[in-house]
Amino acid sequence: MRSRSFPHGLLLIVLLAFCCLNVGASQKKRHNEPKSEVLPLPKELPMALPAATGMLDFRVLPLLRSGGLGAQIRQSVNLLLRETKNEDVIKLRAFVAGPGDARRVQSVVSESFSEHKLSLPVLSIVEVGALQDDRAQIAIEATVAARKQLNPDGLVFFSGQTGATLDEAIAKLQASAKLTSAGRILRCTCFTSRIAGDGAALRKTMETAFPDAASTIVQALRDPRDDSSTCEAVGQGKTASADSASPVILVPGARAAVVHADRLVFTGLQLSFGDYLDDAQEAFQRLHRAASAINAVDAPVQVNAFSPDPSSMAALRKTTRVPLSIFTVQPVEALPGADASAGVEEVLAPGLAAPAIQDRQ
Repeated sequence: MRSRSFPHGLLLIVLLAFCCLNVGASQKKRHNEPKSEVLPLPKELPMALPAATGMLDFRVLPLLRSGGLGAQIRQSVNLLLRETKNEDVIKLRAFVAGPGDARRVQSVVSESFSEHKLSLPVLSIVEVGALQDDRAQIAIEATVAARKQLNPDGLVFFSGQTGATLDEAIAKLQASAKLTSAGRILRCTCFTSRIAGDGAALRKTMETAFPDAASTIVQALRDPRDDSSTCEAVGQGKTASADSASPVILVPGARAAVVHADRLVFTGLQLSFGDYLDDAQEAFQRLHRAASAINAVDAPVQVNAFSPDPSSMAALRKTTRVPLSIFTVQPVEALPGADASAGVEEVLAPGLAAPAIQDRQ
């Protein structure tokens, strides 16, 4: 018996139809695929912002003890936004410890403030050796413009007071506060050589010395070069006096600036790359250009430089024209830039050519 064979022509037609169906389905699938979403880049943070001196308030966010660096940054920023509702955040200063990428602070701040349709603050990021809790990876200080008058007699900015120990640095700060007739200390930041245990003893020391201050203690370096500590602070003016006719008075003996100016300008951290004098000078020039965009003439009130490199620290000291009584160079573990050798931040009084200088004995 002969077997029936499938006609070749019909087989070819079936195969061609099957291929066409597959091609059509594949093309239809491609056309129906959603286009990949292109997320916008975070907005650039400003380099300088003005604020009314009398309305400035200073906050320190509590340390967080769970999650990685990214989670702690976002939680801290969300907490700040809840605490400062209806207030303007002028400046943030973040101290980062641990292995995470400190540059994430900038992107989270930009994204979070933009999501809430809030004006962006200026920002300084510094990497340090350790915080008061081993589980904490970030400590954030905030300078806030309140909705009411808080400092009717102005502010006093104390630059770094250095002592062989933390107790000695705090004692120098107390003496400077007395010399300038400052009122209560509003914010105090201490860079110490070592934080032992949970830092309870250090916290008690600061709380006893400045009970009303928002305080921050950081270990500047993982492997400190010595046992010294440096403390800086902001205090209220205590009483108006004849000196109040001068918008800014430098008190070199106290390493302080007494400010009666109506407004101040705060800058973020300007990074410098390289350890030559020209590199340091360029960082200062970029800061001054940013501040000058707000007002053509600015007198410095407090200038802080941070650097992990001794050569860059020396270049900063040599190149600056800032009065040394308001200039602090603080060694730190690192900065948020692959090759950054130093970072500089400033507080300036706009519209003032030069401050008055007075030695108070």
